[in-house]
Amino acid sequence: MEPSKTVARPGHETSATPRWRIEPDGAEMHKLLSIIAIPFLAAACAAPGTSGVASPAPLSSPTGSSPGTYAVETGTNKLILQEREGGGFVAPQSQLANMPTFALYGDGRIIVPGPVDAIYPGPLLPNLRASYVTPAEIQKILAAADAAGLLGPDASYDATGVADLGTTTFTVVVEGKVHTISAYALSADFKSGNPAVDTARARLIAFGDDLANLPGFLGRDVPDQAYEPLAMRVFVGPAEMTSTGITPQVVEWPLALDPATAGQPAAVANLRCIALTGTDLTTFLAAARTANSATIWMAASGRYSVTVRPLYPEESGCPSTAG
Repeated sequence: MEPSKTVARPGHETSATPRWRIEPDGAEMHKLLSIIAIPFLAAACAAPGTSGVASPAPLSSPTGSSPGTYAVETGTNKLILQEREGGGFVAPQSQLANMPTFALYGDGRIIVPGPVDAIYPGPLLPNLRASYVTPAEIQKILAAADAAGLLGPDASYDATGVADLGTTTFTVVVEGKVHTISAYALSADFKSGNPAVDTARARLIAFGDDLANLPGFLGRDVPDQAYEPLAMRVFVGPAEMTSTGITPQVVEWPLALDPATAGQPAAVANLRCIALTGTDLTTFLAAARTANSATIWMAASGRYSVTVRPLYPEESGCPSTAG
């Protein structure tokens, strides 16, 4: 089946080749080059990151003594900023595979979902992209987050006259404090009827648009490449007969782990979560790269369907089913 379009982050426009460039001229170009040159000279000497993209020089946490700086941890698995959308009228199994739409870490790495062909069945593995920003650019992003109200007290902004849509949640970790701001139906820009709340929601929408168009926000191209996770959750369950009219692909389950008993029960009935790392992950990925969402996995214990959730740097294991 031919792809009909490409889609990327929920609630944001995209294209098949998401590249933007700002073209300043004259004095503005001179000023922009002066600003960018210093952090990029440092970044040029840095060792490549684990994803194969050249990483900027190690970040040093601002002390807070200089106006306009935000103290952050600098580890590769230290989350600084995350945007995600969850909930809404979707299948419970899809919630298990839900991923952030934007995640920024202490080493300057950013992970976002890339565009995918809008076809059925779609690929099993999501198209996650990794890129890097400099310490100065981290500060610029955090200043915009601050202006959007993300560094104040935790808050939740509702909307009226709409049901079954998702909630957008921003998490920012600065000065050792975690700030969480959420807004229901933000991607659809519904109003709450409260002018103060609607102003706050408008700021969040504008900030989300900046994250979606990071090259435009930073004023430079932001090269990316595939994000290669070091761990993955694999949700397996009995394969069910469907009436889609498509003959499903059938592949052999590649691991010694029995999908009927391995891992732990998931939050969705009849599914198990298996956390893969190391050689098990390498072996599974070799088979999964050509699989799709409708692929039937054959094991000695039966026929299984699979949903995957690549883990981000700060994540590990399977989610708790308690509560």
